[in-house]
Amino acid sequence: MAGRSGGLPASVVLVIGDDLLPHLVQVEHPGTTTDRYGNTVNDWTASTRSGVQAWMQQNTGSEDTDQRDAQIGEWLMICNPVDVDGQELTVHGQDRIHHGPLTFEVIGPAAPAYEPAELHHYEIRLKYVKG
Repeated sequence: MAGRSGGLPASVVLVIGDDLLPHLVQVEHPGTTTDRYGNTVNDWTASTRSGVQAWMQQNTGSEDTDQRDAQIGEWLMICNPVDVDGQELTVHGQDRIHHGPLTFEVIGPAAPAYEPAELHHYEIRLKYVKG
């Protein structure tokens, strides 16, 4: 039986139980503004956030020491297709994920994983760069 977050309505059935999604992360969507050329561009000062229960896992890590001291990691985030408020979750390639002190960039679109009847969960590739 799938778990249920404390704040979710009873009608929302989670496919992956809370015991398997121990990390509370924030999905940040940028707002938009118009630049001086009339183009619509991302505006991170007008962003919105949604809390999401997730499984966070680092897949690779490396250091880039060519003219800088950078740490680079690729992570995988697995989550239900709803946020902690029971609202449908949307994650796009330009979004950011916040997990504790770390901020990740979403790599490409979220990958939906289906069971025969419906959407089961999302698998979202992330990139972390420091330095």
